[in-house]
Amino acid sequence: MMSIKKNTKGTEKIISVYWFAILFIVAAAIVYMTASFYGKPYDVRQIEADLLTNKVAGCVSQAGYLKEETLEQGFKDDFPGNCGITFGVEDSYSAEEQYYVELILKDFYSQEKVLETNAGNSKLESFCNLKGEKLPFCLKRSFYAVDKGNNKYQADILSIVRKTEKNAQ
Repeated sequence: MMSIKKNTKGTEKIISVYWFAILFIVAAAIVYMTASFYGKPYDVRQIEADLLTNKVAGCVSQAGYLKEETLEQGFKDDFPGNCGITFGVEDSYSAEEQYYVELILKDFYSQEKVLETNAGNSKLESFCNLKGEKLPFCLKRSFYAVDKGNNKYQADILSIVRKTEKNAQ
């Protein structure tokens, strides 16, 4: 009867070694997954450019109609202020501005420019036709609007977000 008790204790010792091995494997897997998930930053430049474009579009038109103040001279002079846009970055990696936005409003039929304004770092526009992961993200969108006199316009918005040091690693 003594030999059965010895085997039982030996079996418990073997099971406890396997138990610690399984715990170690699970803990290592959790650490690996966490490190791979948080080790690389999210690239949110596309989302930021889309939000910037939507902000400008909402500033220029509402429900398909061009806002009256858009065609006034004061709108062009203080474009970011009139649209409530600030280009402040939460933690700047360089002295250059990280954003650029351009609005071109054209007559629908003649394609004559009625309004052309921009804000931000205009040097970023030269990167738009290039391909690469560590280049600024460019987003160009167009929409159509009518004014109260039933004149039709095409609005072209170019939004560029740089932030390559933070997002494209």
